[in-house]
Amino acid sequence: MKYFLYAIILLFSMMFSASGALLINEAAPATSGTDWVELFLSEGGARQMDISNLFVTMYYGTNEPLSCEPVTIYSWNRPETPWDDRFVVVHLTEPLTPDETDRTGDTNGNGRIDLYCNNYTSSLWNSDCVVAIDSDDDPENGGIIDFLAFSNRDGSPNSTMVSYMNDAAAAGEWSLIPGTAPQESMVDIGTGGLSEFMTIARKGGGDSNGLADFAVTSFQTPGRENRFSGDLTQCGRVFSADRRRITVIPGHPSLGSAAVPLTIYHSCSVRLRIFTPVGMLIYQSPLYSEVHPGMFSLPWNLRGNHRAARSGLYIGLIEATSREIRTTQEEKIFIIVSRSR
Repeated sequence: MKYFLYAIILLFSMMFSASGALLINEAAPATSGTDWVELFLSEGGARQMDISNLFVTMYYGTNEPLSCEPVTIYSWNRPETPWDDRFVVVHLTEPLTPDETDRTGDTNGNGRIDLYCNNYTSSLWNSDCVVAIDSDDDPENGGIIDFLAFSNRDGSPNSTMVSYMNDAAAAGEWSLIPGTAPQESMVDIGTGGLSEFMTIARKGGGDSNGLADFAVTSFQTPGRENRFSGDLTQCGRVFSADRRRITVIPGHPSLGSAAVPLTIYHSCSVRLRIFTPVGMLIYQSPLYSEVHPGMFSLPWNLRGNHRAARSGLYIGLIEATSREIRTTQEEKIFIIVSRSR
């Protein structure tokens, strides 16, 4: 019995320690589709945590736990998975899409673990708003794990959001600036709010539980380390291919997708062409216009000339033009298709 109680105490102490390192890493409150929040388990030893029973919420309206099945986030990126295990992306109002869990892995092949929740239908607000990781959807009972408050600083603070921020401050999860208006203690997103391609991202360098931890960026990186707009102002490249060689095994749980992942540095139009090794064009994608900086994926359904692509080597040519920096760029990649199992 003594050893059983010791094991229980150790388990809870490990859970508490891990939850203390679980952070909001990026939040997208102005998307044209579903707003999302990226979670991150900070480094500092080999830690892991099942986050399925937690809430990612702005508290308003109805909210639900992250998943019905275990979802483990890690403090290191495990080499055996093709996604970064330190991150999980939570889509707040997309309940009909199945979660990607420990059992399923990355089912859509986009290189990250995505969870889909049935939260308040209008979250997040692109004005005064908060978002928290919490043990439930009540901000007053001490269950807040991490917190973010942001505002358009229009001089008319939303009293409900301010009350949630005060609850977080009482719990030690957000810092208020003494002697200032409530909106001054919230991350400034500009009077007009954010554009759809912008996010609020954690800057790194520790967690002070305040607005200094975050900055607005036009470079969305769900499931990846954060990048900031200022880092890219001197970049003369339009994009880079995240992988120069892609192996595709149709039907494989993690290698079944032929999507080509890109990092877009400047707004551009981009197209993918697929050739055989002797130079025969077998596939041409649509021209994707007005692609914003951030992560972007060029799909290929493994068909060419109206039939399924056979096993073998294919050459992909990515072409992008940016009017912003008046540059056209081309880059080759190699796609290996293997239909033998």
